Amino acid sequence: MDISNIFSTIGGIGIKNIFFMLFTILFAIFYFFYALVISKQVKVMDKALQDKYNWLILFITSFQVTVSLILLIILILTIFFI
Repeated sequence: MDISNIFSTIGGIGIKNIFFMLFTILFAIFYFFYALVISKQVKVMDKALQDKYNWLILFITSFQVTVSLILLIILILTIFFI
């Protein structure tokens, strides 16, 4: 790929859009890791504390991890296929 092609691609997309895309990808990656850490903490809490509503907390945590993974996949696919 020629240097002029790279500059024309960046110019067509716009430098602000590139920074916005990178920021959103980094945010999605950090959110996914955050959701995984929270999920691990909730599993430890579930073992230590027995309650009748633990299934609800585990469900919400699993849902959060799933949503964060879907968000990350969608953002990565939109970055590479636009």
